[in-house]
Amino acid sequence: MKQLNRPAFVWCALSFSLLILLGCASPEQRIKKNPELFQSFPPDVQELVKQGQVAIGFTAEMVTMALGEPNRIYSRVTSGGTSDVWSYTGKKSSSDRQRVSADIRYRDSDGRYRSANEWVWVDVARETEYEKTRIEFLDGKVSAIETLEQ
Repeated sequence: MKQLNRPAFVWCALSFSLLILLGCASPEQRIKKNPELFQSFPPDVQELVKQGQVAIGFTAEMVTMALGEPNRIYSRVTSGGTSDVWSYTGKKSSSDRQRVSADIRYRDSDGRYRSANEWVWVDVARETEYEKTRIEFLDGKVSAIETLEQ
């Protein structure tokens, strides 16, 4: 039996690094992009935004500065009215080793190319998205915060 030696964690690490470089901006970077808006926030709000945290009563601009743009926006309708719910997601990476049938090409002792069907083990990387934070807005202000406790 032949075994492919490509550790899945290398691919996961490369993918994660690429995500960070391409667009997972930090609160610091968002503050640098819009310092005037940040300076208009009260000092206690500024401190929470710097830490990437939100609190009840925050406006949409404050939440965006602290957490970035939401991954999804839901509209919640209840007997009390309609509210917007912003959802922030994360990703978990995992790996499974699976046995698969593969056509292998090789050279025989005479130098000719041959093909053979062999069972090989391969690492299959999986990425699972999960919801880590939900922010509910009523009348333009944060009215509820849900976070995933792991």
